[in-house]
Amino acid sequence: MGGRGRKTAIKAKGLSIHFVYKITVSFLNEVVTSRLPEELVKKVDQAVLRGHFRSRSEALRTIVEEYLRSHPELFLGEELENLLVNSPNLSHDDLERVGSKLFEGLSVPQLVAEGRRR
Repeated sequence: MGGRGRKTAIKAKGLSIHFVYKITVSFLNEVVTSRLPEELVKKVDQAVLRGHFRSRSEALRTIVEEYLRSHPELFLGEELENLLVNSPNLSHDDLERVGSKLFEGLSVPQLVAEGRRR
């Protein structure tokens, strides 16, 4: 379950103040503990307060799920990885097939154009 965590501060002349948050997020039966910078925690809390999420746990779970969904290249299978290694030798159709598996809804020319803008 989502824990609120702790906020600690050192207050002494000449020392900086540091905040440490500990958030525990539950993914069904798995619990993940992470340390996040204060600024990031404030943003998550703000999203919860504005009603975008019911809790920190829901917010973090949604953010992680969306990130992982938008980066399928993190989970390439061995067959697809081998295709990419050999991509200079792939035909246009093969390259389109690989691109459509990796990036749903985007064509190879769209991906190339996006890469050029970066």
